[in-house]
Amino acid sequence: MNKKVFDIVVIGSGVIGHSIAYRLKQEDPQLRIAILGDPVNSLQASRAAAGMLAPFCECKVADPFFKFCRESLNKFPKFIEELTSVSEVPVYFSKAGSLMPSSSFLDSWQERKEFFETESIPYEIWDESKIREKAPFLSRDCGEIMWVGEGQVNNRQLHDSLMAASRKLGVQVLETNVTGFIRKDSNISQAVTEEGEVEGNHFVLASGSWSAQLAKVLDVNLPLKPIKGQMCRLKLDEPFFDYTIHGMMTYIAPWKEGNGFVVGSTMEDKGFDSSIESKVIDALIQRAAEILPCIKDASLIESWTGLRPAANDLMPIMGRSERYKNLFYSSGHYRNGILQTPNQADYMVSIIKGLRENEIPEFSPSRYNL
Repeated sequence: MNKKVFDIVVIGSGVIGHSIAYRLKQEDPQLRIAILGDPVNSLQASRAAAGMLAPFCECKVADPFFKFCRESLNKFPKFIEELTSVSEVPVYFSKAGSLMPSSSFLDSWQERKEFFETESIPYEIWDESKIREKAPFLSRDCGEIMWVGEGQVNNRQLHDSLMAASRKLGVQVLETNVTGFIRKDSNISQAVTEEGEVEGNHFVLASGSWSAQLAKVLDVNLPLKPIKGQMCRLKLDEPFFDYTIHGMMTYIAPWKEGNGFVVGSTMEDKGFDSSIESKVIDALIQRAAEILPCIKDASLIESWTGLRPAANDLMPIMGRSERYKNLFYSSGHYRNGILQTPNQADYMVSIIKGLRENEIPEFSPSRYNL
């Protein structure tokens, strides 16, 4: 294990941790930065998502969370362009938009329209003739369709690209689990890993659902737990559609480039249970087929489980620790970690470098006295 002292040690090797390190290095190439974390954990977080960039379909209230997610969506085109230029690892990114069938939102259809109008969200209502022209693959039982100006990214490619960019910029990536910390008064001096100690001046806890376990080692009660989501990927002929489809308790996300379509997802409060149930996957496919009938005949490529880090109030926990002078948090991104990646990275860099006077209260660790 390298014994040099790092300026910043990021604990967490998913898109959140890597995006923070990547942005910090872009801002200040002289910073000595290390990323610690078992990359296997990212298989149930960063790499387990569907990559939907959906602040409009996901949000219902124009609160600070909605604003933050909307800002992040707007940052994605430039973020992807810059990232792939540095990493030389391509990332599929689309602004084709999302489709919402009215049959899935009968109780809130008018409410969605009013929200989109009030917030000047780009959307269109497609009647039957427009649907047959633009999306003839949809079931006729969907009713009218709402097109919403959102995005889609292949999150596994995004993770690959961020990891490559971090290394190219000189971030030291140590693929080892953190098991403890060495503290002195109200400061953390070292992270203890399976391969030795890593000394740092500042630490960022960005370990997704595993953040609460590591916080416990620091005698901090981080109110965060994993929410399990089972999902699958199917093979369909391309390029017969580009849109992401949002139904009630189901979605279909195109990964394009021969990578098929992701269908999800469940919401299960079962701790770190990562088991996959064939009957659950079958039910997901059946629900998706009610919107997109050709799903019934699609070949199953893979099934997996994701673990979303959810705080008690379902808001992200981002900012400076009250308990430790040199600790920062970026976790609890729940269902929108991929979407929040660019804005989260900028936000955390501004806090770590002392460029931001006040944290967003709804996101601040201070709301939990952390």
